[in-house]
Amino acid sequence: MIERASSYHFVLTSCLFALLFHRHHALLPETCVSSDILSSKECCPVASGTTEQCGGPGRGRCEDLQVQVMDVTDGFDGDTERFQWPTTFFNRTCHCFGNFAGADCGKCKFGWTGPDCDVQKQRIRRNILEMDQDDVDKFKLYLQLAKDTVSDYMIPTTLYQDMDDGRNPQFNEINVYDEFAWYHYYVARQNLVQTTTNNTNIAVFADFAHKGPAFLTWHRAYLLTWERALQEVSGDDDFTIPYWDWAGEDNCTVCTDEYLGGSDATNNHTLTGFFEEWRTLCADFGNLTDRGQLCTNNVNDSSLPFLTRNPGGDDRPELQKLPSKEAVYYALSVRDYDNIPHDYDNLQNDWKQSHCSFRNLLEGFADSEYRTGHHVGAVGGASQLHNSVHLYMNGTMSLVPTSANDPMFLVHHANVDRIFEKWLRRYNASPDAFPTDSTPTGHNRYSYMVPFFPVYTNDEFFQRSEHFGYTYEGIDDQGLPLDPNERAQELMAVDQMEKCEPLSTSAEDPSLGKQSYWSD
Repeated sequence: MIERASSYHFVLTSCLFALLFHRHHALLPETCVSSDILSSKECCPVASGTTEQCGGPGRGRCEDLQVQVMDVTDGFDGDTERFQWPTTFFNRTCHCFGNFAGADCGKCKFGWTGPDCDVQKQRIRRNILEMDQDDVDKFKLYLQLAKDTVSDYMIPTTLYQDMDDGRNPQFNEINVYDEFAWYHYYVARQNLVQTTTNNTNIAVFADFAHKGPAFLTWHRAYLLTWERALQEVSGDDDFTIPYWDWAGEDNCTVCTDEYLGGSDATNNHTLTGFFEEWRTLCADFGNLTDRGQLCTNNVNDSSLPFLTRNPGGDDRPELQKLPSKEAVYYALSVRDYDNIPHDYDNLQNDWKQSHCSFRNLLEGFADSEYRTGHHVGAVGGASQLHNSVHLYMNGTMSLVPTSANDPMFLVHHANVDRIFEKWLRRYNASPDAFPTDSTPTGHNRYSYMVPFFPVYTNDEFFQRSEHFGYTYEGIDDQGLPLDPNERAQELMAVDQMEKCEPLSTSAEDPSLGKQSYWSD
């Protein structure tokens, strides 16, 4: 115990020292949210240690932002600030050269380091169940430090349409952890859509990160950005987000105080352990949407609900268990990244009904447990793979707008990204496999991903993980397990899977399009 306490003291001292010199990342840089800069539509800050915008010659320059994809806004009422992101806020930003990156070109691209961003660095994401307790505790400590550190990016407290074209900016500071929880709410928040039948307005999700091709690329960029923030807040440049391989598990093996917290059945299934005092930002998202308002952190923390989790407590039998290994193997057997659904209507704004699609299978809207590859509505299922893990947690994690408040989100999505990486390596996939036609809003190969600033495209993140300076322990260059027994099992299982056959239009199940989106 004395030895462990001593190591904690060292880690805590190092992290507190780092806090003196680092503040961090989300929607828009603090330096760019004044009325003058917002009104000018130009965000080109001067990087630390330089005297010119965007770092000057050799580092970057200020340029007009060229939007490559004009997302359709027809039919959407209310705010459209996420469409053609980020031009509602800025249309001139920094264009960084070489391996420089960031809103002011003061950082390096993922996978690069050094004063001139010319040194490659590779990190390894590890299985949390195979980490020693000190490393698990260090991960939890870094998350708490993120809660205690103010970001150098700010979030809006109202829609841009209420800011008088930038002359009346309304933004708040936010801590680094909540910044990323808010990101996930914002990217999937609801818009109003005018129906064509009775000319009334309804609230629907204009989701730029789920239910379409961008699901895996958006979350890859999201985890990398979050991982970097945790590296900076802790001063630990070698830190990586661990993953939890849930496939085939009998129960939630990380739902203990040793790992990410147990569930207190006597107190509404609030968490026990390290995160028992953590609260849920954006829990009131439904009422806010009804009032046409954004979720903000303009609230007293004590008024927010605690995080909750009740693993396997959903009434539906299919959500009382975790995905099988065979379901993962089936997803890995499907070669097509994504396919346009039958009779796709732009106003639906999603590809949940896509058949024989690796993305839709891994996201969980297509069937992998019965190995049909068809939309789950056609086989009487609920949600599978990624989606079912969220629903299995039956609490904060089971709602899209609140899920990232729970640290479980990180280890779950690191595993989803690991499966994506296995698929990329297995088929040596190139960005050309990413769809460019008839995609939902924000899901085109060349769409700028909401709400990253500076901008990223889906195309940039449809690449192997080594390109971004990380890999996963236990898999080889072909995405296969290094363990010989696991390797043989996976090879045989994937090779023996029956080929996915597209579902004919006439065979469509009438329940398609009526399935729930997680618990929404």
